[in-house]
Amino acid sequence: MLKLFVVSHLRLCKLWLQCALTPGRGWIRLLLVLIWPLFIVLQFGHWLAFLADELLFRGYRKVAITRPLFVVGPPRSGTTHLHHVLSADADTTTFSLWECLFGLSVTAKKLVVLLIAIDRRSGRPFGRLIDFCERRWLSAMEDVHPLRLNAPEEDFLAFMPLAQCFILIVIFPKAEWLWRTARLDVEMSASEREVWADWYRLCVQKHLYVFGADKTFLSKNASFSGSVKTLLQTFPDASLIVCSRNPLKTVPSQLSSLLPGLHAAGFKTLDPNFKQGIIELLEFYYLHLYQVAQEYSRQMAFIDNAALRNDLAQAVTSAFVHLGRPLSDEFAARLDRADQQSRSSSSGHRYRLEDFDLNEQQIRHRFAAVYERYRFAEGEAVLR
Repeated sequence: MLKLFVVSHLRLCKLWLQCALTPGRGWIRLLLVLIWPLFIVLQFGHWLAFLADELLFRGYRKVAITRPLFVVGPPRSGTTHLHHVLSADADTTTFSLWECLFGLSVTAKKLVVLLIAIDRRSGRPFGRLIDFCERRWLSAMEDVHPLRLNAPEEDFLAFMPLAQCFILIVIFPKAEWLWRTARLDVEMSASEREVWADWYRLCVQKHLYVFGADKTFLSKNASFSGSVKTLLQTFPDASLIVCSRNPLKTVPSQLSSLLPGLHAAGFKTLDPNFKQGIIELLEFYYLHLYQVAQEYSRQMAFIDNAALRNDLAQAVTSAFVHLGRPLSDEFAARLDRADQQSRSSSSGHRYRLEDFDLNEQQIRHRFAAVYERYRFAEGEAVLR
């Protein structure tokens, strides 16, 4: 663990130096240079809190992770929507945004829960302030990716202390280990995958220790699409629901969703090499998920994005039957209500291939191997 701590902080410092020494990006670069040390301090705080756990809450290590459920799939394929639907099941528990950012340890979780309780007893002054800030600064992201501190969120953020959270690629597109992490199953060594898995297992155990060891752990991570084999080896009784979507929609949607982050990071235009890297990664996700499903077919269920929109209840029910997972009457009723909402809702996120100097012919040629293996917009069975 000490070696991992040192390597992780060296990576964080390397990113800071990379930002400081690379010209361009205007005043944003200076702001990042000034703020990044505070970010490093936050990650150091996670490590200190992990150390406190070993002194105060070692019981978390005895928590069994039984039949966890993972939602994966290429980005922009409906994983967030499905995650929110499944998290409505009272028998599940999942990471929220505040927990990913500030409460990875048992110590921090308990402290934050205590502070929330005190705030509520005091009339929620801090809670109302947070609500205002979310409406003021996060509402613009609603159509791309809803962000709320207490809402279910991708727990790949738990890898921030290791500097292995793929979202950092938006700020540091030349960090080669982030691109390798996105292809964990095939580009990382066995020892690196073991370290990754051990860290994630600890984070899940800590979550269950505080929020319900008797509940089913639910996780959603589009960037775990390159790690599914490692996940299945780490959690042998796990189930995966894989969302999918036609690349003609996925590619421009993903590129469009990254633009706000790239602009905020000081990049005025979409670098052609970065665009190519994202497209290649999307292709890898499709093909890798298909390949792993040939070996773990009973533990992986595929749902097409069209089915999530137009036949949500039936698609989820079929996936649960395939995976041999129970579906409670209470959750089935919630699923029906979510189905009705899904049919009547529409996203305000707008994007076109032409906006990124792409066309349908290019995508069909680039993803030819994907189209050979998938059927899109045909409901529950999306593998050929």
